Amino acid sequence: METTEHLRLLGEETLYIETIYLDLKIAKALQGDDFEREDLLNEAEALWKAIDAEYFSFLTFLHNNNKHAA
Repeated sequence: METTEHLRLLGEETLYIETIYLDLKIAKALQGDDFEREDLLNEAEALWKAIDAEYFSFLTFLHNNNKHAA
């Protein structure tokens, strides 16, 4: 059950960070700003990608070690 809870929390955090990232990007686009150099946006994107990678790495770990389809 611990692994399922960890996976659920990772998924929730991924969605939360992705939502923040997209909200920032949409707000910048609507303002007509050049958001490719925005530090906060770049940080949010890096965090989102790191959490997403951890999520899928954990899924792979579960599958490989428990032979359960995740």
